Amino acid sequence: MSISTKSQIVASVVISLGVAYFLFFDPPFIANVIFAVLCFMWSAWIFISVLRGKDELMAAGVRYALAAASGVGVPLSLAFVMLMVATPGLQRAIASLTALSGLSPGAAGFGLGVTFTMIVLCLVLVVANSVWWATKR
Repeated sequence: MSISTKSQIVASVVISLGVAYFLFFDPPFIANVIFAVLCFMWSAWIFISVLRGKDELMAAGVRYALAAASGVGVPLSLAFVMLMVATPGLQRAIASLTALSGLSPGAAGFGLGVTFTMIVLCLVLVVANSVWWATKR
């Protein structure tokens, strides 16, 4: 296992512990900002190391998956979010969830929309990467 892989694993564990800390405790705002910046830097580092790595096949697979996620996943997630807005049953479910959480309906709806969009994008990315690898073997 290379040093880069080991450091990425350590960074993943540290970020997971940091997320758990931020969920259970109330740190100051500056700690939230620093943690978010460090998470973005780690994400960019992993992205660059995958695309610039020595494994050309893995980099090509990631490029294909990113293209599929942006070309298919974004319109698909936008269509689903618009469907959520247009469906009264889902609006009532979001409103009841909002009442339980104590958030405003706009904040809860925005949070659910962003979460759902990220889930759809990640699923399309995984499926596209799997399809790419299946067709290349």
